Amino acid sequence: MIDRISRSLMWMMAIMLFLPGCGADNEQTAERTGSNLLQVGVFSNRGASATCVVETIEALRIDTGIEPSAITAARIASGGLSDLDVLVFPGGSGSTQYNSMGLALGDTVSDYVINRGKGVVGICAGAYLLSDSKDYPCLRLISAGAVDIEHDKRGSAVVEVRFAAEGLELFPEMAGSNPGYIQYHDGPLLVPAEGADDTPLHRYATFISDVHCSADVPAGMTPGKIFLAGQEVGRGRVFACAGHPESTTGMRWLVPRMARWAAGEKMVEYGSNVVRPEVGEREIMHDDALEKELFWNLFADSPSVRISAMQTLVQLRHRNGFRWAVGMLRDPDPGVRAEAAGVLAEAEYTVALEDLEVALRKETDRACRSVMKDCLKRLRAMRAE
Repeated sequence: MIDRISRSLMWMMAIMLFLPGCGADNEQTAERTGSNLLQVGVFSNRGASATCVVETIEALRIDTGIEPSAITAARIASGGLSDLDVLVFPGGSGSTQYNSMGLALGDTVSDYVINRGKGVVGICAGAYLLSDSKDYPCLRLISAGAVDIEHDKRGSAVVEVRFAAEGLELFPEMAGSNPGYIQYHDGPLLVPAEGADDTPLHRYATFISDVHCSADVPAGMTPGKIFLAGQEVGRGRVFACAGHPESTTGMRWLVPRMARWAAGEKMVEYGSNVVRPEVGEREIMHDDALEKELFWNLFADSPSVRISAMQTLVQLRHRNGFRWAVGMLRDPDPGVRAEAAGVLAEAEYTVALEDLEVALRKETDRACRSVMKDCLKRLRAMRAE
């Protein structure tokens, strides 16, 4: 691990490299406060997973200089992009998100980047949408195309990702934890597109893991493919991510960093309570059958079985583990309720803040109430207010 002095020097170098002309009088890099917060919209129409939308918004809330919101196709059609600095397309289905917008709004988004100098971020399905992929309905905004699309149901996993030297300039927090580990679910396998223009494609991180959880998916396709990439496009910037950092414990801070890069804003440092790349220790290929079995165990008669199911889901880093833990706050057993609160706090699942606040108000068990109070404090500290 790097010491505090080395880390400070790395941050200074990273900020200098991140944007040209980062002086205090540079309007683009001025610190945003109050009504001048960076406005980031997350697309929320059909094709955008509702869970991915809310988890992306919560990840953006880590940053005190960002004000995130959901944005619909109707709002975009009504000129709503004028209110935004960055547009994020979340996980779900890229082609369905494109269909929800319609071809005309696709042109609007392209103009937003190329001519108006704004930023766009694509996460998983959103990266498909931004890509330049052959025989796929996409915006072709970044010089990277998806391959092996016919086998896009490759599965869910915590994948091992190698950050390139350029990636460590943008994400210097990964210097002591490279490779890193990030959630992945059927995301695109990106390679530089054919006939790419002269604008360099910045490949910040690539897959190490070989993901082929489904029997009909060939091995050897994911290693070396692009996981994180950015590119200046016209007057604006485009960032693509093949996985799901917004639902990866210890790595959610990548999302606001990606948004800042897309907006041409300077980096800011995030707290050690959310910058925790060390949480990821290994690659994990997920087993859908086991996940289903653990879900049913959450309804078992024995509280110890219910607690064990939650613990196993967390150990295997299933994203549904902390999502399902929200409902367990309302379990009849106080031990289960306390375990659920601990799961949510450890997973940084700020989506559950309101649920935990209500659970604490209603809690009558003294020991469980103490646990909930501590977990609520931890979760509140992870969200910029």
